[in-house]
Amino acid sequence: MQLSDLVTRMMNEPSPIRQIMKMAEKQNIINMGLDPDEIISYGGGWVGHHAPEPLRREYARICGDVESFHDSGKYSPTLGFDECRKAIAAMEKELFGVSLSTEHIIVGHSSTQLTHDLFVALANPGDRILLFDPTYANYPGQIHMTLKDARIVRQPVLDTGRWEYKSEDEMAEDFKVLHEREKPKMTIIPSPDNPSSQIFGDIFINTIADVCQDTDTFMVFDYAYKTQCFINPPGYFSWSPADHPSMIAVHSNSKWGRGLGRRLGWIDADERVIDAMERVQQRSILCPDTLHQFAFTRYIEHALEDGSLKRYLAEIKNAYRKAAEVTVKAIQEYLHLPCLIPQGGLYTLMKVGEDGDAFVKRVLKHTGVLFIPGKGFGDTLREAVRISYGPHVENVAIIEEGFRRVADYLKG
Repeated sequence: MQLSDLVTRMMNEPSPIRQIMKMAEKQNIINMGLDPDEIISYGGGWVGHHAPEPLRREYARICGDVESFHDSGKYSPTLGFDECRKAIAAMEKELFGVSLSTEHIIVGHSSTQLTHDLFVALANPGDRILLFDPTYANYPGQIHMTLKDARIVRQPVLDTGRWEYKSEDEMAEDFKVLHEREKPKMTIIPSPDNPSSQIFGDIFINTIADVCQDTDTFMVFDYAYKTQCFINPPGYFSWSPADHPSMIAVHSNSKWGRGLGRRLGWIDADERVIDAMERVQQRSILCPDTLHQFAFTRYIEHALEDGSLKRYLAEIKNAYRKAAEVTVKAIQEYLHLPCLIPQGGLYTLMKVGEDGDAFVKRVLKHTGVLFIPGKGFGDTLREAVRISYGPHVENVAIIEEGFRRVADYLKG
């Protein structure tokens, strides 16, 4: 039985995301002779806080009422229900000052699915896509699956000598030169970033916007961690597609709402892009999930009205800021290795000064502490690891314990 050439090639070159997930699997831990209950993992790209209780109650209300549950089984419009899109627009206005109409919004299954469909809607086989280095490890696989012979262009943004991001002016000049030479169809901008938890500043993003506007190309913002911004939010967080037609913003409630398994995402973009996405989504998922939209819509409507959404998001953001501070302090105190100061999100990057794969395997075997090798996120991280404090946000004491174990092993 012969599989497609594309899938066969991808199976022979497993994605970094899949490798990350497999490394943390219970059976893999047992195969290494370790006790899964003793493992401290900094590998997960997931959040450990609890979802808003009023959101849980909305699910309970729907599932507890026969007719409401029956109604949640109907088809949704491909774009999503108008009520859901209106709630999203109201939320973006309240939280970030973004002016949106429902014509600018499409609801999907998840940010991952929406990004996949975006590549189908906007680019052609052979087009160039600009990614930063480092950046989210899932983008390259999605690009190669959707766009035959697509070329990924990388712009390094991390100075590996100083172990900090380059200056905005330097990144802006690099971008202009690279864009002129390679002419990418789109640029993908996660902010806050995964894996670095850095947030690009307005000078750099304004340069990208000007270039994309002049060349009629796209800039795609991945806002998975937008509500977990620890610094003063940059100005572009309030941009709308009405003012920036080349801009597309991909959102999800996975991280802030702890909806990792209750998949729901949305995009805001120019109406032409939304119309294109509707055509693609009709052939990929047909329509977004009705139950999730019902619960999410009612929760957002009520939480905006009584102010509880802002309070909840502030509490969650502060919890992750504290976890980030504990993580950086532990690295500095126990390991004395360079790491990035998180500006948002769930991660930091630590420079280990040797092959990241070898370091991770050696440390896991001898300490039961799991990091993630950096190279899957870009060549700049070959001698680095990604560290996630996200799973431990409600138990930050375990963060320090893990670094103490590693320090004891490395000293020995």
